[in-house]
Amino acid sequence: MKKILLPIDGSEECKASYEMAADFFHKYGSEITIFYVDQIIPANIDYAIGSNPKYNISNVDSAIDMESESLTFSDSILKKAKSWFDEKNVPAITKSTKGDPASSIIDFAEKNSFDMIIMCTHGMSASKRFLLGSVTSKVVHYSKTPVLVMR
Repeated sequence: MKKILLPIDGSEECKASYEMAADFFHKYGSEITIFYVDQIIPANIDYAIGSNPKYNISNVDSAIDMESESLTFSDSILKKAKSWFDEKNVPAITKSTKGDPASSIIDFAEKNSFDMIIMCTHGMSASKRFLLGSVTSKVVHYSKTPVLVMR
């Protein structure tokens, strides 16, 4: 296991996946890539979230504001994860992209020849998984790269 992809979402529940990636580094000298996908909210979804002025994207200026807020948020998440690994003396690199999280994770893992994906799950109920889907579930089912799921 030389190359490990660690997709993160910034939640506290995913610290177990950090620990597992650090263990792989200590045991096998694995290269760890922390990966964040900034999900794109389509401009035409404002009808669904228009009641919240923060997400009113009816003009170009507010769309640009959302874009910069999103970049700041993703940078913050990546910095926190990177500092966690730095404190443990585990070298890790950070990467981010925009798009559909599950597809982006699968594509990035395949294009960069990762040996394993380590990711967390939030323990959605079966009904929520069925109705909403889950990034972890999609990655597990469609990735050609082995996936280790932490709960």
